[in-house]
Amino acid sequence: MIRFFTSIGGFLLGALIFAFLLTISFNPNFFAKAMLKDFAKSIAQPADNSLDKFLDESVLEPILDSPQTLTSLGLHQLDFLTNHNEKLDDYSVEKSETDHEKFLVYYEKLNNFDETKLPNSAKLNLQVAKFAANIEKRGFENFRYYMGPFIQFYGTHLSFVNFMTDTHKLVTEKDAEDYIKRISHIPRAIEQLMIFEKRRAEAGIYSPKFVYEKTLLQLTSLIETPTDQHPLFISFKDASESMNLDDDKKEYMFLNLSDNIEKFKSSYTKLKILVEENSKNARQFDGVWSLPNGDDYYKHRLQIFTTTDLTADEIHNLGLQMVEEIQSEIRRILSEEGYDTNRPLADLFVELNNDPRFLFEDSDKGREAILEEYRRINEETYAMLPDYFNELPEAKVIVKRVPIFSEKSAAGGYYQGSSLDGSRPAAWYANLYDINATQTFKMPALSFHEAVPGHHLQIALNQENQNQTLWNKFGYRTSAFSEGWALYAERLAVEAGLIKDPYEMIGSLQSELFRAARLVVDTGLHSKEWTREEAIVYMMDNAGEVRSESESEIERYIVWPAQATSYMIGRIKIMELRERAKAELGNRFNIKDFHSVVLMNGILPLTVLEALVDQYIKENS
Repeated sequence: MIRFFTSIGGFLLGALIFAFLLTISFNPNFFAKAMLKDFAKSIAQPADNSLDKFLDESVLEPILDSPQTLTSLGLHQLDFLTNHNEKLDDYSVEKSETDHEKFLVYYEKLNNFDETKLPNSAKLNLQVAKFAANIEKRGFENFRYYMGPFIQFYGTHLSFVNFMTDTHKLVTEKDAEDYIKRISHIPRAIEQLMIFEKRRAEAGIYSPKFVYEKTLLQLTSLIETPTDQHPLFISFKDASESMNLDDDKKEYMFLNLSDNIEKFKSSYTKLKILVEENSKNARQFDGVWSLPNGDDYYKHRLQIFTTTDLTADEIHNLGLQMVEEIQSEIRRILSEEGYDTNRPLADLFVELNNDPRFLFEDSDKGREAILEEYRRINEETYAMLPDYFNELPEAKVIVKRVPIFSEKSAAGGYYQGSSLDGSRPAAWYANLYDINATQTFKMPALSFHEAVPGHHLQIALNQENQNQTLWNKFGYRTSAFSEGWALYAERLAVEAGLIKDPYEMIGSLQSELFRAARLVVDTGLHSKEWTREEAIVYMMDNAGEVRSESESEIERYIVWPAQATSYMIGRIKIMELRERAKAELGNRFNIKDFHSVVLMNGILPLTVLEALVDQYIKENS
């Protein structure tokens, strides 16, 4: 068989060939899938056994079935077949039910594979696929309506705007036309998601009061912002200035865009009415323990996010122990710096957080200074990577500000990977809403986590690794691995000597303390019946968070149960495996090789990662 697409350039040539073939027999889905398969050969290792072929095939259809995924991945060359850049995903209840029926067929076939007849790499993939499939099956069948789409923390009402302003490519006139068409589909998507929200209510599943209140504030802002100042308008206006559009064309586009933004506002007004109605039945308690079968639901969530069978009690007690240990180390450093450590640690944290030495000017200039400092830290960190890693990604990462319209409820920072074609660079977003929540001594740890050697290093390597199958790249995700790695990376940067003074060491320890405290508050909220206020106060008193940070974080844990436990559980396992390898291999241990084992085999459940590291130890003993 002739291989047409060995590069992006070859991919374009193949697109022309397929365009010709379409004139003979038009079947866009067939050709789109064929093109995607062949393009996959340039980014992934072709499957060479029955299981991996089956798993790769299981990835293709969901990608092709999701216009937003195709755009996010940067597969713009398929657009002449799929027209995906002008569409949104189908969010209907019917679509999710059809998808589940397809999943059950996949599930049955997956469980019919004979592991004894597979090569070792495929056995590994089978373990991961079965683990993921069992969790997905149980979740859909038992807890389908427990997670709401309109939450204050990255709800779909916000993600649509983020997607249009940050992900949709706006370079050509065609991109601009697609942008306007895509916005016209948001009302339909909102209507579909409103049906899901009504199903939740029928099942007796409601969110706490604060979720509705904060979501309503976000909706009100997106509704009442004048059209010519709306983020959807500003994003288009800024991009259009570099396009070669004549005045008549530009005027026509702005009229269409304005009309679609008005329709967007109308749909959000309808959503606002529904949210106001549901808020009347807001659940009294914050934790999911108060939901029907809430304890089983939380156990399920812990399995998703820790990939272990650790119980809520075990995680809670582990968190309490780690909080005490890390606090003791922070007190030791503060004592050496002349602080009275007989005072409550919470008071010492407040003093540090409010110390003018560590704060930026509350202005646009001050916020830009924060971004510049993050860029400096990132550049400096890149220099240490060759001493610790055999493989480094080609893609670089940039630093951006969290969009203003979503920063009030967003996390302190988050990462977004690059598109496959490189048209959208990888970026990590810093939250500058409360400028006094950014202290200079905390900045290195956050940069290590979000950029390198944290999220960007791991995700970009996975994306660029051509020794993995397509399923290895896109078939499974877990924050136990990705967030566990990012937290491990913070400690690795300390070991590499990137912390310059005692205060930055306190900042690094505070970051670890923050994740240890998450083990306590997440399980406290969802298993031990803590209130939102109890959890906020615990984070302020024990983790050194300012009030605004603690509120945002605790409200995130409430609507995203168990996710916050993944960071420290994952980090503990990776560190445990490294120490095991060092102890058993002695002078044969090589940290670069250990990192290759962890990073170059895809994203794995922690139990599977442990088996892989044990195999590495055995082979090198």
